[in-house]
Amino acid sequence: MVNEWTVVTVIIAIVGLIGTVAVPMTKNTKAMTQLTEQLKHLAYRMDAEEKDLEEFKEKASDRHKKIFDELEVHADKLGDHEHRIQNLE
Repeated sequence: MVNEWTVVTVIIAIVGLIGTVAVPMTKNTKAMTQLTEQLKHLAYRMDAEEKDLEEFKEKASDRHKKIFDELEVHADKLGDHEHRIQNLE
């Protein structure tokens, strides 16, 4: 025969088992949800940073082209001046 205390003990054991499994699962689910949101935000920020980097590269390339063009003009002028100085000597 099953006495009342055995039934109570079994019920307490089942509730304890559910508690030991449910609480960590709930915490784990919450942590996974937070991580998922953080990963989404990180991916968004990475996309934004990549776009900013591409814009920066384009602007830097344009600036470098202008600088090199100006250097070329100065190099031509310098060469012309050197040629004139040699002719004067």
